[in-house]
Amino acid sequence: MLIIEDGTGTPDANSYISVDFALNYLLGDRKIKFNSLTDEKKEEALIQGTQLIDILFDYKGSRLTSDQALSFPRVGIELDGFPVEGIPTVVKKAAVEGAWLAITERRLFNNKSDRVIASERIDVISTSYFNPKDAGVNENKSRFEILNKLLKNLIREEEKKGGSSIGSASVIRA
Repeated sequence: MLIIEDGTGTPDANSYISVDFALNYLLGDRKIKFNSLTDEKKEEALIQGTQLIDILFDYKGSRLTSDQALSFPRVGIELDGFPVEGIPTVVKKAAVEGAWLAITERRLFNNKSDRVIASERIDVISTSYFNPKDAGVNENKSRFEILNKLLKNLIREEEKKGGSSIGSASVIRA
């Protein structure tokens, strides 16, 4: 069941947007495809879109209440020089874009190993791996580019510079 955040820090909210908001935002073929879904699938996509933007980004400021379910509403942030109150329109638009990704992508998050074979030697078997993230390759950057652009002024600075990762370490076995 879709429970829309009303800007007060609703403890059981699971979406920033209603089906009507999504239908007003989407255009052309995207609107036709979204409208062809069952009501249950539409709501599921909106919930997943909201989850996606809440998981992917670390937002400026802090949450309005300690028991709110979603990242917004927030306090202590400005957008274009004005204090942000409630749910900014760009967050709602990003939630629709996230919902669209949920509808069109087979998987929102890649669960395959990030490691790629860098070199391989057959005699006395040896395989070396590298993490594409260490080489500056970020698959999610292009997949989620529209989200990055919509939310860029609400994201903490370190997130804009490529985020952070736990990292990797070389293991040498003797």
